[in-house]
Amino acid sequence: MATYTGQTGVISVGGSNLAEVTSFTIDHTVNTIESTAMSDQYRSYKTGMKEWTGSADIIYDDTVFDNLAAILIGDGAGQNSGADVAIVAYPGGDATGSPKLSGNVLVTGFSVASEMEGMVTATISFQGTGPLTFAEEPAP
Repeated sequence: MATYTGQTGVISVGGSNLAEVTSFTIDHTVNTIESTAMSDQYRSYKTGMKEWTGSADIIYDDTVFDNLAAILIGDGAGQNSGADVAIVAYPGGDATGSPKLSGNVLVTGFSVASEMEGMVTATISFQGTGPLTFAEEPAP
C-alpha cells in the first residue's frame, strides 16, 4: 500500500495551479436520513445527499490575486462572478499513480492575513457543485 507526504501536493483552481500552497483540505460527506420505526430496537438510516467542501492555505502573492480575481469579482463590473470552476487536487503530488481529486466548485470565500513577523497568507474556501471524482494520475 502506497503512502504519500504532503510536500509535493498540488491544487489548481480554474485551470491555474495555486502558487505557494502550504496546505489544503477537501471534506466529502454523506448525509443520512433516519428510517427508524416505533417498533424498532435500534435506529436505522438510509443514505442521503452527498456534498463536499474544501479550503486551501497559501502564501499570498500577486499571482494569487490575479488568478482568483476573475472568479471572485468577475470582470470588475460584476459580470461572470460566482461561476463554478474546475478544481484538481493531488494530495501527494501529480506523479503517475498518485491520487487525484477533481470536480467543480464555487469559490465561497477568500481571506488575507498579515502579521508583523510572518508571511502574508491567504485562504480560499470552496463548495463542491456536483460529484467529487477520485482517481489516480495516469501515465503521461
